[in-house]
This record gives sequence, C-alpha cells and structure tokens, in this order.
Amino acid sequence: MGMELKHWLFIGMTLAFVPVAAWMGVRFRWAERGLFAAAFFSTCYLIDINLFSMEWYRGDTRGFEFGVTDWMVMALITVMALSPRWRRQRPELLPPNALLLGLYFLLAFSTLFVSDVPLFSAFGLFKILRAIAVYWLAYNFLRSEQDLRHFLLILAAIVAFEFVFVLYQRGIGIYRATGTLPHSNTLALYINMMNMIFLSMVLNDRSSGWQRYVYWAALGMGSLIVLATFSRGALAVMALCYLLVVVLSLADRIRPVKLRVVMVMALLTLPVLIKVTPSIIQRFETAPINAELSREQANEAAIAMADSAWLGVGLNTYSHAINETNFSRFVPLEVDRGIVHNIYLLHAAEMGWVGLLLFLLLIARFLWMALKLIRRRMDNIVSWIAIGIFAGMCSLWIQSSLEWAFRQTYITVEFFMLAGFLAALPRVLRQQAVEQRARRARVAQHATARARYAAGLPTAPAVT
Repeated sequence: MGMELKHWLFIGMTLAFVPVAAWMGVRFRWAERGLFAAAFFSTCYLIDINLFSMEWYRGDTRGFEFGVTDWMVMALITVMALSPRWRRQRPELLPPNALLLGLYFLLAFSTLFVSDVPLFSAFGLFKILRAIAVYWLAYNFLRSEQDLRHFLLILAAIVAFEFVFVLYQRGIGIYRATGTLPHSNTLALYINMMNMIFLSMVLNDRSSGWQRYVYWAALGMGSLIVLATFSRGALAVMALCYLLVVVLSLADRIRPVKLRVVMVMALLTLPVLIKVTPSIIQRFETAPINAELSREQANEAAIAMADSAWLGVGLNTYSHAINETNFSRFVPLEVDRGIVHNIYLLHAAEMGWVGLLLFLLLIARFLWMALKLIRRRMDNIVSWIAIGIFAGMCSLWIQSSLEWAFRQTYITVEFFMLAGFLAALPRVLRQQAVEQRARRARVAQHATARARYAAGLPTAPAVT
C-alpha cells in the first residue's frame, strides 16, 4: 500500500512535465492547442498510477488515481491563468451547475465519516475532484465554433484509435472486443456517447469541407466498435438513441437532405447487420441465467444498504460492505460479491437515498441544459452538438440501470468532458451573434462607401 519507487518516479516526471508544458502553452498558441488535444485524447488510453494502491480491493476505485491526463489539465489551468491570450477572456471560477456539483462533492465527502474504511471513500472522492477539474477545463476552454470543430476532430481521433485496437483484437480471435478499455461493456458505453454526436453532425452539417467525411468515417467506425463488443444493452441503446437523434434533428428542421442521409445509412447498415445478426442472436441466447440472479441479489443488497443509514455505507465501499459485513447474506456466492450493476442503486447504497436524489438532479440539470438549446431550433452547430450530447447522455443513463461503468475513470472523465462542452455552448452562441453583427456592420459600411464613391462623395475608411 505504501509509496514505491515507481510512484516517486511518476511524481518526479509530473514535477518536470507540468512546468515545461505550461511554459510552452503560455508562449505558443500551437502548444496550447496541442495540450488541449492531448488532454482529451489521453482519456482513451489512461496512463495512470494508483498512489497508496490496493489492487486486491474489488471496489470501483483502488487508489488515488493520478496520470498523464492530470498533467495536461494542470498545465492548461496554468496557461489560462498566466497567458496574455487569456487576459480578455478570463476563466470563470464557478461554471454552470457549480452549486449542484459542490453539493454532490460535499455529500460524498460527508460519507468519509460513516465509512468503515475511510481510505476507500477518499479514493472515490479524489476521482470526483479529477472529474470536476476536467469539467471546469472543458467549460472554460470552449469559446468559439472553431474550438467546437477542433473538439470534434479530437473525438474522431479517439474513435479511430479504438477502432484500430478493436480490429487487432478481433483479428487475434477475441470474441468481445475491449479496445483500450477494461471491459467490452465499458467500451460500448464510451463510444456510444460519441456516436450520437457524429450522427447528429452527419445529419445536420451541410458544409462541403473534408471534415464532413471525417464525421461519416467516425460514425461508421464507432458503430462497428459497438457491434464488436456484442454488448446486449449497448446494441439496443445504440439503436434507440440513433432514432432519438434522427427525430430531434428532423424536429430542429426538416430538410430533404436529412431524409436522404437516413436512407443512405440504412442501406449501408443492411449488409453489416446481415453479417453480424447471427452472432448477436447467439449472444442473447447464450447469456448466463446466473448473471441475472446475481444482479437481483446485488440490487437487494444495495437497497438494504441505502435503508441502513442516512448516508449509506460510504463512497466506494459497497464492495467492502458486501464482502466483510452482514450484507453478505444477500449474495451467497463470494464470486458474485463485486459491485452492484446499477449506478443508481450504487449511489443509494454508498451515499444514501439523498445521494441518489442529488445525483439524479445533477443528471437532470445537464439534460435540461441540452434540451433548452434544442428547443430553440436554431439549426446550427450549437444545436447539432446539443442534440448529440443529449442523446449521448441518454445512452449512458439508460444503460446505467444495468451497469456501474460510470464509476470507471474512462466513462467518468468522458461524461464530465462532454458536460463541460455542453455548458459552454451558450457562450459559443453569444460569440457567433457578436461575429454576425460585426460582419453585418462591415457589409453595411462597405455598401455605404460604394454608394458614396458612386455619387462622387468622399468615403470614410472601411471597418476591418
């Protein structure tokens, strides 16, 4: 459990990298953009180390996780604080939903005092801090449509990276591909959120540039990745949320091109479905019955934990409680005493019913933020991204009734990254309005100058 040589080496590398990266980001715009891309791309291949590691523990967090993504986040926060480029656009200390996030963190902190093993709860608390830092960074960094396009290319790079890993794994005979993530179900959840964004862009973006082909490629690769996981829940949720994206896109504005895109996608999908349908049917037919029984037993145990105390058994201690306390009576087989496969009941068990209520309020708040943008029916990149993120979040929270994967670092960081970008979309919208007014003013002044020139009158200098 103590600090080993590798931990000290990693801390030394942190102390060396962060100042150098921050210095470069302050001096050079390209370095700042590179740090931003690296920070979010690194979330698909986490290079982490667990300080005070307890790898034998079966909970969702087994140490104070710290890694390369945190290096990038720390460097970028330093850049925002010191770079002259940020003097006119100072980061906001309290982003939207700061109150709910603060209450959620405080409630999680309170569980330290009821936990049988406070260190386990501290592990989980540190992960929440990391997620909030990613949320803050994503919110403050996104300023313009150019930033949004940059963000989409990062997501496309992530999908392509995972696709290469999945192809390799399928090539060597792995039945359910995992990519770079710890489990096939986690990979499906992770990619499904991005799939919804790319589907929305494919349906709505009418630009003729090369990026449109990138969106098509990312959507195709992402869909194949989810198929290669053979995750029953993810396959059903993917189909359902694809339909949701289509409906919301048509509600935003009905265009013949959108209907043509849907027809093309259906035709492209047909041969793939014919190929993989037998394997999918086999996956449903051969699913172990015992797995359903163990899920029910774990759910009953989680409800009992939530009922046992106002703050539950403590953050990240469900696994301890189900193995080392009287709650083990709910799950007779020791091999099944891992983590309850329901993120909502997991919250209730570890943070009490009040913790579950606060978690649901946080989810609902982010979904409502997206819906407010969608309801405006602007038919621009802001509403397209809002549709994609909304459907992506729906895919996560629907499947989370059967999974605890939200607590896995890959999904936690991805969700708060997308939530931060979602929270920043109104600011992008305001920036677009400012740019449109400036363009209209320039056009009007140029028109006035031409009219005065035609009339033989002196002209004022044009606005640049």
